[in-house]
Amino acid sequence: MALAVTHILLTIFVLDLFRHYHFGKKKFPRYLLVVGGIAGLAPDIDIPLSFIWNLASGNVDSLHGAFTHSLLFVLIFAILGFYLGSSASFLKSKKLQSKWAAIFYVIAFGWLMHLSLDCLYGSYKLFLWPINFDTLAFCPDIGFLQTYRISIDALLLVGWLIHEEMHGLVKDYW
Repeated sequence: MALAVTHILLTIFVLDLFRHYHFGKKKFPRYLLVVGGIAGLAPDIDIPLSFIWNLASGNVDSLHGAFTHSLLFVLIFAILGFYLGSSASFLKSKKLQSKWAAIFYVIAFGWLMHLSLDCLYGSYKLFLWPINFDTLAFCPDIGFLQTYRISIDALLLVGWLIHEEMHGLVKDYW
């Protein structure tokens, strides 16, 4: 399993690349990077939920990797983004519609990034929950990622900072 920082940093890093090279700063504001970073970690909400469940029930169960690690959530957030981006939305303001559509698309992307990283790190999760399907069939086993996961965090952060500095974009964050 990738470390929490990797889930957040890689999502922010990829979204920031889209922001700089595809959408532009005006169409992709910084708060969407924050939303994406949080969404990149959101599937791991089942870890504190397991702790609370175990305190309340007296069991020693782990909910980690169950329903929150499902592609179902990616699909739900993408559908919400599509619905809010369409003209059939219940929101009256077009600007508000596009803002919430972007937020839901970014959440879907962050959630998908989390699941992709878990797959690359060889962690078994129920990606197709509620269908109990052996996800190891399409997740590669890249064992060295587990060994170097702390270094990967550091390399991601340094790579992102170098990219921002080379393009004079560090000032965007100060």
